[in-house]
Amino acid sequence: MKLLLRLWFVFLPGLILCGCASMPPTKSIPVANTKHTIYFIYRGWHTSVLLDAKLLAAQNPQLADDLKGQRYARIGWGDGDYFTGKSKSTSTAAKALVASGYSAVQLLTYDYEPFAEIPAETRVPLAITKEGMSALVAYLGNSIALDTSGKPIRLTAYGDAMGSFFQSKDHYSLFSNCNTWSGKALRAAGLPVANRLTAQGVFEQARYISQWQSEQGLFKYER
Repeated sequence: MKLLLRLWFVFLPGLILCGCASMPPTKSIPVANTKHTIYFIYRGWHTSVLLDAKLLAAQNPQLADDLKGQRYARIGWGDGDYFTGKSKSTSTAAKALVASGYSAVQLLTYDYEPFAEIPAETRVPLAITKEGMSALVAYLGNSIALDTSGKPIRLTAYGDAMGSFFQSKDHYSLFSNCNTWSGKALRAAGLPVANRLTAQGVFEQARYISQWQSEQGLFKYER
């Protein structure tokens, strides 16, 4: 435990610095033919993506039962034990950085518009193309591990209102955490975000893109 904590404090300055970086080049931000809008959400040390549930289901039939009748789907990723609530101890969080046993995808669904319950300062809209949406939902679906019958491997949620959890194919570590996973999701969607280890580092880039797209008249940015 002491070794894990020492490792955490050794890497912490680097994590902080990762949040202070240049913003995405505007020439690479999609503007034309951006028919879809997704939302990037920042809460504490965690980030997630909110998108149209029907579009997610269309390319991921393995999630059809979970997404039936839903309007929005919110997806995040993290260490299996900590993220699902199986263990929220400091030792579990530290262990996840160097010796995570498995990772989990979280799926929260909404049959209504959830924006009233997600603070405006923690979310930003992002406009993406049809091709970007297709690549994004493929990335999200491919993060989920399937059993031999092609069904998602479900994990227990150790808490209320946590949605559904699925075992993930991806490995969690200090340099492959929920924020690098979210950054990859945005890049799959065609958005020019650089790899960042912190939630703030990814969110600041997403916010910059959102503000710039708003200035181009794609939508009204909420401040």
